[in-house]
Amino acid sequence: MGVYFVSFVGHYGYDRVLGVLGRHMRDFLNGLDNLHEYLKFSYPRMKAPSFFCENETSSGLTLHYRSTRRGFLWYTIGQIREVGRHFYQTDVEIEVLKEETIFDTLHVMMQLTFDNRAFQLDRRQNVQRIDKNMMPVKAFLFLEIFPFCIVFDEYLVIRTIGNSLLAVMPNIVGKKLTMVFELTKPLIECTWRASSKAEACVANHDIEDFNYAYENN
Repeated sequence: MGVYFVSFVGHYGYDRVLGVLGRHMRDFLNGLDNLHEYLKFSYPRMKAPSFFCENETSSGLTLHYRSTRRGFLWYTIGQIREVGRHFYQTDVEIEVLKEETIFDTLHVMMQLTFDNRAFQLDRRQNVQRIDKNMMPVKAFLFLEIFPFCIVFDEYLVIRTIGNSLLAVMPNIVGKKLTMVFELTKPLIECTWRASSKAEACVANHDIEDFNYAYENN
């Protein structure tokens, strides 16, 4: 199930999109959430699922799948296997570890086993890159580069914000992130631990309470 969908989308040019998501299978999996964000520009009414990876090793990783739609789990599993075979010449074994429904959202944990030696290579290269090429960045410079950034601590208390955000929401420093914003993407609990695991995903935060965001401390 889902296997022939990969060939089907190729007729519409999406095989080129799938083919440039990364050099290795791990790149595709870590970019799945961002891929669906891209597809929403073409299909704005699409109820996109949410993905993120954790526990990555040289022999595979754990993939979290969340969706408000029903009946697409095995369809998704077939697609992942076929993408591995078709684009990366990699056999992917998939085992469902846990499946639960929380409110209207299906959450599935899957263990993906495949040749993931690229993970070890990438980690070594990142360490070498940090040691040789990266210089420390001062906080004020970081805030200038990202004028709409939000810096929060492990308790989700907002500690500082970028200058542009400060101009329109001057009173949110010191408030809890979840009182001001609602995490709409990825479909995870808004906690420090969950956010750390999904750091490869683009996060969307909508204003939770407009009046609360603008009232005085």
